[in-house]
Amino acid sequence: MGLALDEATENDVVEEINGIKVAIDKTIHSQTENMTLEYQETDEGAGLTITGNESDCC
Repeated sequence: MGLALDEATENDVVEEINGIKVAIDKTIHSQTENMTLEYQETDEGAGLTITGNESDCC
């Protein structure tokens, strides 16, 4: 699973989360229900992290 800053396509589900429109590919939408996107700063640098999907599928 990855993350990209891009325009939504016809294959996406568009949701508004905390006032931000997010496009999620329909094929993985059900797998993202319990996920959290966070900004994190570490000694290695700063960036976005995706947490919450603890299943063995991905």
